[in-house]
Amino acid sequence: MRRGILRALVLAPLAFAALIGAQLLLLSRRRYLPADPGYRVDRLVRPAGGERSEPALELVVLGDSTVAGVGAPSEAESLPVLVAQRVADATGRGVHVVGHGVSGTRTASLVDLQLPLVTVAPDVLLLVVGANDATHATPPPAFRHATQRMLARATATGAPVVLGSTPRFIGTEFIPQPLRWMLDAYSELLRNEQRAAVAAAPGTRLVDLAAVAPRFAGVPEATSSDGFHPSPIGYGFWADALASGVVAALAAA
Repeated sequence: MRRGILRALVLAPLAFAALIGAQLLLLSRRRYLPADPGYRVDRLVRPAGGERSEPALELVVLGDSTVAGVGAPSEAESLPVLVAQRVADATGRGVHVVGHGVSGTRTASLVDLQLPLVTVAPDVLLLVVGANDATHATPPPAFRHATQRMLARATATGAPVVLGSTPRFIGTEFIPQPLRWMLDAYSELLRNEQRAAVAAAPGTRLVDLAAVAPRFAGVPEATSSDGFHPSPIGYGFWADALASGVVAALAAA
């Protein structure tokens, strides 16, 4: 415990200073990043092995550009639909998935701009957010407060909540070293805040997207052409983990 606290105290100011440079770099290269594809996910996904007679499950996905479809050429290859397909195949039920992702979303803005869109409790509410908090160097105390507020508002909908954690950035070639290493270290600090917030919020569970990072190693086609967002292959890696979390949330409900 003491070692972890000491490491955080050493890393935080160094990472914050480096992230200012990383943010300036990202802003200078913003024109090379693709815009949102312009679709809002709203699709009924059916299981590949045949459908049971129960009504379709309702899955709502909120988050950043990874939910909005950046890096996915079509809605069918977007993260929300890939997650829904895996949930449908695992449960044998249709899944009606709605995605409200917006590029640039941070945890605080998700609370204010996306959660109000959830007016009826779905069977599961999936949140994928935190990457922009890392790239924008959201201070850990502010991030902790925003995450706690987000989870409180999300569980107030009456739905079980699954949070996809801040990912790793160590393989993000778009950002050069040593900024990439510092961003990855800062992301770990924020991920620890997410773990603590989920542990204190009944009805929520965390899916650690950092644990998926090794699957990207040696698979360049898992990253989209912008060198920053996953491609449909990479989103498939994320979807495997996120769908397991959604199925577990359904079983526990």
